[in-house]
Amino acid sequence: MHYPRKMFNMGSIGFPEVKLTEIAKLANLKILSLFLCNLDKTGPNSILELMGFLPQLQELDLNFRNCELTEDGATKRFPTTSPCLRTLKLSIIDLGNGIELSYAFQMITSFPNLQTLEITASYQDAAPIPGIYSSEVDYNTTWLLQLRSVVFKNSKGSENEVCLIKYLLAYSPFLKKFVICLHSRLHSHLLCDEKFMFSTTLLKLHRASPVVDIHLY
Repeated sequence: MHYPRKMFNMGSIGFPEVKLTEIAKLANLKILSLFLCNLDKTGPNSILELMGFLPQLQELDLNFRNCELTEDGATKRFPTTSPCLRTLKLSIIDLGNGIELSYAFQMITSFPNLQTLEITASYQDAAPIPGIYSSEVDYNTTWLLQLRSVVFKNSKGSENEVCLIKYLLAYSPFLKKFVICLHSRLHSHLLCDEKFMFSTTLLKLHRASPVVDIHLY
């Protein structure tokens, strides 16, 4: 298999299965875009292991559509990897699913120099599965992030989202911009008082950065 050195884009569902070992050979790769459902094995540990072979990677885009993740040792930590990674995009990620929520957390906390984060939420499960963002989580065990910009798309104002946003604001002292885009259907189905409660909750969250602006659309 031959892939370009600077960019690998597995950009559609139905792409032939790709082995992580093949991607790991692209040591000079700068941009990696993957549909997780097309990989030979998926899970936070397998992706983090892969990152150890891509020291020059600057942007990682993971699409969760049609992906069935396993817990895959969610609490296991790997050494710091991908020091050049500045941009992380998590697309079509089901924040009502505890495993995918845990996956998001592990991805965000695994890259020490991450500056730009973009999350496009999806809700496929009817009932949210408790994830790592429960009341028992000890956020004091988590180190500070280097984020400058966060964009959160398709927000429904769920409890899981608030917990994730709370964490990002509390541990990002250099954050300048936090954009939250409501799901398009919410403009007609979410009552005005619910929108007001969500915005009020956001305003009450602790912010490590004294200059961050929160924009709710």
